[in-house]
Order: sequence, then structure tokens, then C-alpha cells
Amino acid sequence: MKLGAWMILLGVAIPAICAQEMAIPLPADDLIAQQDREVLNRQAAQIFKSWDSLSGKVGQSTVLIVAGRQQVAQGIVVSKGMILSKLSELKRIKMPLIVVDAKGGVHDMRPVMSIPEYDLILLESPGIDTPPIHLDDLADASEGDMISAVSAGGHVTDFGVISVNQRSLREEDAAYMGLAADPTWEGKGARVLGVEKGSGAHEAGLKAGDIIQQINGLQLEGMFSMRAALQGVNPGDSVPFIVERKGQSIQGELRTASRPKGASFPQERLEMMNSMGNRMNLRRSDFPLVFQTDMTLLPECAGCPVINLDGKIVGMALSRAGRVETYVLPAWVMRELVTRIIPKVNLARQTPKQDPENIPLAEPIEENSSGKRDADVNKTLKDIEDMMRRLGYQPKDY
Repeated sequence: MKLGAWMILLGVAIPAICAQEMAIPLPADDLIAQQDREVLNRQAAQIFKSWDSLSGKVGQSTVLIVAGRQQVAQGIVVSKGMILSKLSELKRIKMPLIVVDAKGGVHDMRPVMSIPEYDLILLESPGIDTPPIHLDDLADASEGDMISAVSAGGHVTDFGVISVNQRSLREEDAAYMGLAADPTWEGKGARVLGVEKGSGAHEAGLKAGDIIQQINGLQLEGMFSMRAALQGVNPGDSVPFIVERKGQSIQGELRTASRPKGASFPQERLEMMNSMGNRMNLRRSDFPLVFQTDMTLLPECAGCPVINLDGKIVGMALSRAGRVETYVLPAWVMRELVTRIIPKVNLARQTPKQDPENIPLAEPIEENSSGKRDADVNKTLKDIEDMMRRLGYQPKDY
């Protein structure tokens, strides 16, 4: 059935599902002169048009996940009839979900397997004929690269740069200092927003308002460079620092630790300030590996492909996590998951124990609806973890 017929039944027009509000953090309209606003709009239209010329092929392999009258996520067709999408956004929906492809076709779907470590869900949509992405054609990406997010049909919804290289966001991987940096600070270095009592930063004498100039010998250019300064630092290691306090330069040494369980300050305060009233995804942390971008994607865009200037997929959008902070799953991790897990799913489907007729179509994603993971899938995840450690990817927490 085509989308138009479905929309008549649902009582909603196509744009109600597919339209995206702009999330680019521009100044309020009353602060921009009319002529400047016209220039900005014209420039934005030209940039989006250029990106759209690169994204058409990828957009044909992108789908919308819809509940009722709302788009709740996007997905990438990674194999015939198989779609990779965002787990947590679909789990919260308590009504039937449908898949809308790039041509407007509407299809049923069912969950096959969840991968909670990466907040992913593998869906099966037997009737969909959307061409899958070519897993051999994915590309790597590095800090500073220009990238964009692609929606179903090939329209680019946002663009930006990779602001922080690939790293783990899991607490147990972090060399923790016990401080939060102020995300609103625009000067040199990084301004301390708060210090956790009893932490290494507290014992070293750091205070809110200090401007951190150097950590571990690296001159800081902003809060994100703090993470680069901790590359190769393990919990328990000590790092030298230089801070500016009321015009005076202070040197010292800070002993890192593992992030304590239950620690809430200053991370919760930092997250509140970082959101700045923006809508964000339900899960915004604890990913084994992501790279960070300054794109301002809406939560319902999670699951969409992210491309580079050559039109190649460099990752999959996982989470809008802050004011100008969107996390992306690197393409190489997505390739490893897909190429190793889908054959196991296909093999399990061929066994007589599996009866697809007993699986209801278009069901909501409940906790117990994902497919069972076997030892081979767990080994796949462990292999990826080992690859990450060998490549030296670093954590976020500091």
C-alpha cells in the first residue's frame, strides 16, 4: 500500500511525518537584520542543495519509523528486508510501528534483535524492496571532516563537522578527574564549572571559575580538548596542569581515578546547561564508541546515515546529546555488527524452531520482544571492543 492511502486512513498529510523543523542554533529573528536574514537563508539553501546532490543514493536506503502520526526514528536498510535503527526511541512507543520507505511505500516490521550496548535494534520488514547500503563502500572519518545527516529520499537535514574523534563514552573506560567544564565558555582554555568533593580535581585544589590552560602538557583550546589531553591516561595516573585564577598562573598535579558509581555532580549540572532547552534523545551516554559532531539533529532523526563530502556513509546518527552535540556510530563498527550478526539471524531463521507466522507484525518494541543473542553475537561485540582498545580510542568523562 502506498503512503497516500495510508495517510488518508490516518488522517494526516505526508509532510506531517516527513517535515523537519530547523534546529540550527541561529540568533533570534529580532536580533538579525532583515537583509542579513535573507542572506543567511539564501546561503543555507545553497548549502543544503549542494549536500542533497551527494545524498540521493544513500537516501534511497534510508527509511522512516512511524508511530501513528509521528516519525519517531529513522533507519538504514543494511540487508534485504533488514533495517538498523535506534532502540531506545522505539522501545518507548506503545503503539504499532510502520516503516515508510523513500518512495512512500508503507510496510509492516518486526523486531529481530536488540544490541543495547550501542542502543540499536535490528528490524525485519519482509515486504520492503528498498536497496540496502553497500557495506564495502563505507568510509572512515576524522576530526574536522565535514559531514551531513541524510533523511529518507536523500534530503539532508543538517550538516556540520566532526568536533571530537572516536572515543568511548562509558564510565568504566574513563580516567576521571572529577570536574565539569563550562560549555558556554568561549575564551581560551576551559573554565571549570564545578568540582566534585573528594575527587582528584578537589584534592589538587581546583575550584569553580578556574581557567584550565594546560593538562598533561597539552595547551587547551576549549572544553573538548580536555578529552584529547587525557589520551593514553588510565584511571590512577597523575597528570600535570596549569590553571589561571584571578590573573595568576597556578601549577599542580592531579591524580585521576575511575568514575565513582552514583556520582551526580557536576555531570547532571553540565548536562542541564549543555541541553539549553533543546530536545534530546532518551539515551545520550554510555556508548562503547562514537564520534562527536556539532550537528543539531532532532531526536527523531536518530538512526539516519551520516555522509562525507564524497557522499559515502561515515556513520549512523545515534543521539542528539547537547546544544551542539550529536553522537554518531562510526561506519566501521556498523559494518562489523551487520556483517557478523545478520548471518547468525538468517541461520536461526532456517531452523525448525523458528516459526515466523507466530510473530505479530508491526508490534511495538517491548523489553522482551528482541531476538535472543547467542554466544557468537556476544563474541562479535567482544571482538569489536578488543579492536577499539588496540586502536586506542579514548573516553569522554573527565
